[in-house]
Amino acid sequence: MHSSNPKGACYVETKNLDGETNLKMKATEKDIYGHFSDESELQKLDGEVQCELPNEQIYKFEGNITYFSGQDGKTSLGVENMLWRGCSLKNTAYIYGLTVFTGHDTKVMKNSAKSRYKMSNVEVLTNYSIGLILFSQFILSTIGASNGAYYSHYLS
Repeated sequence: MHSSNPKGACYVETKNLDGETNLKMKATEKDIYGHFSDESELQKLDGEVQCELPNEQIYKFEGNITYFSGQDGKTSLGVENMLWRGCSLKNTAYIYGLTVFTGHDTKVMKNSAKSRYKMSNVEVLTNYSIGLILFSQFILSTIGASNGAYYSHYLS
């Protein structure tokens, strides 16, 4: 919506998302930046954002914003207007924006895979050994109990 840099531009680093360390320029649409060039105008903002459903494609976004602040307007939004969760703001003092997706609906969360539980070879060997010991004890106690019942019959 607004940035400290001229014409609503800001620079972000996306190494947490795609591993790239070069700065990418993101910008506010000219219509929006021209209409809301003052912070006091942003406080009067009234409107709605219509966009695609949450998905995992970090290089794609389609939507539009309709605002009703004095002068009505409708502007298309694309990936060049979006800052994803995990980006780092660089060379820009501040930005004002709207949050579109939160929580598990963010593109970063949609792309994150469930972590697998890893076991070392020592843990695998220990678990196997414990299982073998328990199985052996079960077999030996079953044999001992059946022999004890057999001999107790003769002793009575």
